[in-house]
Amino acid sequence: MNDIHILGKGAVGLLFANRLAQHNAVTLITRTPTSAPFHIIENGFTKQVPARRTTLASQKSGITNCLIPVKAYQLSQAMREISPHLSDNANIIISHNGMSDLTEVAQHLKPDQALFFLTTSMGGMKPDANTVKHTGAGLTQFGAYNFVAKQRQQSVFDELLKPCIHPLELVPNMSEVRWQKLCVNIAINPLSALHQCKNGKLRTPTHARQILALLNEACHIAWLEGVNLKLSAELERAYNVMKLTAKNNSSMAQDIKHRRRTEVDAICGFIVKQAAKHGVSAPENERLWQLVKQKERA
Repeated sequence: MNDIHILGKGAVGLLFANRLAQHNAVTLITRTPTSAPFHIIENGFTKQVPARRTTLASQKSGITNCLIPVKAYQLSQAMREISPHLSDNANIIISHNGMSDLTEVAQHLKPDQALFFLTTSMGGMKPDANTVKHTGAGLTQFGAYNFVAKQRQQSVFDELLKPCIHPLELVPNMSEVRWQKLCVNIAINPLSALHQCKNGKLRTPTHARQILALLNEACHIAWLEGVNLKLSAELERAYNVMKLTAKNNSSMAQDIKHRRRTEVDAICGFIVKQAAKHGVSAPENERLWQLVKQKERA
């Protein structure tokens, strides 16, 4: 049985803690000590998440396998805080919406530390601080970022993830998958946040023009960045996720509802910044970026 540490107690972290604990010893790392157990609501039943709890201050031994499912804007701080506690040959798995600069993260790794990225369409929301409700199944994709991770990716996939996570896919080109996930985020998150609607509502014709414009800009910027995405394929992917997660509230919609900072800077904001780097514009992404930022400040 492998030891896996998960940083934080967000919805995605608790969902994966519950899944991974089927065949691994899982420990949740929280910012402050807690004696209260965590629970998951699934298929109408509530049960305790079978995971130990600790804090970084209490962590004594080096962490070998670490899942870091934090918001994109929290990643740099999370890595600074967790790095002293990682073993010299740690497997580090990052998961968040939008895009972050993983090059900056990789530069601070030790030579034998492996960096992976995981993306999922599995849905969850937190009705209270210690409970997650599983709101929908979805594909989880996993892949390597640095050279060390490429050497280990099959064994990490087979031993840690495959026995517990379904459906699951090992992808050879994580950069392309991250862009594909970004397109899904762009199509769903800002509009669902602004309209405070469930994902399925975005499939109505009312939103079709905006979604087309958003993804057309994203695919063009991806092409300028050397990633060849087909607009038709990304539209189909986004609408399929809307269908599969029709009853879900996106993470951005939940953040706006609960007056939390969103990840829009790493989603629409990322497209706008990359466009500027190439001397072009992305007006629809910029408009939604600013609208969501206004909602954040309200």
